[in-house]
Amino acid sequence: MRDEVAYRGPDGKGSVFLDNGGSGWAEVSHSGSGWQVGLGHRRLSILDLSSAGHQPMAYRDKFWIVYNGEIYNFLELRRALEEVGHRFHSSSDTEVILAAYAEWGPACFARFRGMWGLVIIDCHRNEAILCRDRLGIKPLYLWQGPGMVAVASEIKEFFAIPAFKARLEPAVSAEYIQTGYEDPTQSFFRDAHPIEAGSWLRISLGTLQPSGAESYWHPERVQVSVTDAEEAGRAFASKLQECVKIHLRSDVPVGCALSGGLDSSAVATMTNLMRASDESLLHTFTVTFPGHRSDEREYVDAVLAHIGASPHFVTPTPEGFLEDFDRFLWIQDEPVGGFSQYAGYSLARLTRQAGVPVSLNGQGGDEILSGYWQTYFLHLRDLWRGGRVLELMSHFAGSLLGNGNPTLVRQIPVMLRRYRARVKPPMEVRFPSLTMKKRGEVLRNVLALSPLARRLHEIRFMFLPQLLKWDDRNFMGFSVESRYPFLDHELIELCLSFDPQVLYHHGWVKYPLRTGLRNMLPPSIAQRPSKFGFETPEDQWLTGLLRPKLEKWLKSTRPVWEHVERQSVQRLATDIWRLHGKRDEQCKELFRIFVFDRWLDIFGVQS
Repeated sequence: MRDEVAYRGPDGKGSVFLDNGGSGWAEVSHSGSGWQVGLGHRRLSILDLSSAGHQPMAYRDKFWIVYNGEIYNFLELRRALEEVGHRFHSSSDTEVILAAYAEWGPACFARFRGMWGLVIIDCHRNEAILCRDRLGIKPLYLWQGPGMVAVASEIKEFFAIPAFKARLEPAVSAEYIQTGYEDPTQSFFRDAHPIEAGSWLRISLGTLQPSGAESYWHPERVQVSVTDAEEAGRAFASKLQECVKIHLRSDVPVGCALSGGLDSSAVATMTNLMRASDESLLHTFTVTFPGHRSDEREYVDAVLAHIGASPHFVTPTPEGFLEDFDRFLWIQDEPVGGFSQYAGYSLARLTRQAGVPVSLNGQGGDEILSGYWQTYFLHLRDLWRGGRVLELMSHFAGSLLGNGNPTLVRQIPVMLRRYRARVKPPMEVRFPSLTMKKRGEVLRNVLALSPLARRLHEIRFMFLPQLLKWDDRNFMGFSVESRYPFLDHELIELCLSFDPQVLYHHGWVKYPLRTGLRNMLPPSIAQRPSKFGFETPEDQWLTGLLRPKLEKWLKSTRPVWEHVERQSVQRLATDIWRLHGKRDEQCKELFRIFVFDRWLDIFGVQS
């Protein structure tokens, strides 16, 4: 299990076996069956590169840990723990986690700022503690079998257990194929269960029975208190700067993923300002698609000219996608949603090739500031339903004035087209063996939520968990730690305190970010009217070089035809080729079915 994911930790490995022989827990040999607890770890050295940071790690002969992630405020926690008598033998955050647990028990998790998936063996209480960070940035899965419980960072690790069977979870698979969404509390494998983000649970080492998950983060309790746009901008900029600062803590080089969008540009600009003056140029990493409408090179170049950096570029190709396809899917564990995830894979590989093992990322800005266009339109819908017609009209009228963003008006037909495609697609694909939800059910559930509940849903369930899962697999697949300053829980709670009216202004989304950083970002970025969302030229790929591959696939005997009606997929593909890939939702659905089929094959998944 440990070495199946050697790429997650190429800098070291360790394992420890423990047994409670009646006189207390002690290390034993792994041979035979004379152990009750086995801990395995692969190390990606980021903090304390010495052997003192090695895992599995013990503390006071009472606690053991295996852990993946970073606790960014470990220095502050360490000082607080030293004041109450704790002494440290390393400069790692891992030892701080153990001391914090020894001092505060599971209440320590609420004090952490960071990302983590961990298992602590509490020899004093005879139990294992499992915990995952608030957003689920770092993965953690649980499997239970006869007389055994296993916990792992990736599902493929369970394949080393003879009793584990790769069986399909049909409801998850059906929702993915039909809508592209996933329930973050489930996996595509029937018996592999994600630990709920923002929670911890205990497993008795005597009975192997897990407790129910207990939440340690309660963002729903945040009260709206900021109604002034300028105040929101100042508060946001100050807190983001603090988050970037602690995310830069590392004993190895740190770079930045730079897409040219507002979020990644803000992170790269702040990172460059906070670096020591004697450091070498900041390394940035960018995906480009020269000549395609989704290419963002002009915006990236504007940031690079503004900050000065050592840029790295990669252009994914359909040929490269086919060559990497199997390894890409194997790294992911589960089917992915689109070609943009392959672009992320290519970006991660580029980052490792440059010798940069830590990369800051702008992921999360859209979610915490409700910055998607569809979210803006839902806010406008709330104004209409609340009878605030003048305020509603001011958004559209203001967007057409000199300082407004007219993209808002141009997005109206786009949103209508997307809504119709979700609720009543032009081409129905049939799934004879999968139980399907009614078309549009996901969207209707979102529409029924209150504004605050919808904002929390976007952060905790809608898009972000998928994006973070794919990002973790991509970057860790190349031994790179990706970090997310926008997803610091203190910044999220600050954003939830903003009244929705300060998030949007005359057609502009993410207004606190634009106003708070307007003197820091290049004008072309701060006033950028639109963002593609890391798009790829999937229309060109599906109707061009990949078409012969897809045509051959449609005629072949494949595992997917047990679950999806081949003729309806053929009609879908024919329609895409006839329209040259102009219907975005159709292209994505065909891609998902193609990927799902290959995933079934690679992992040997059975019904």
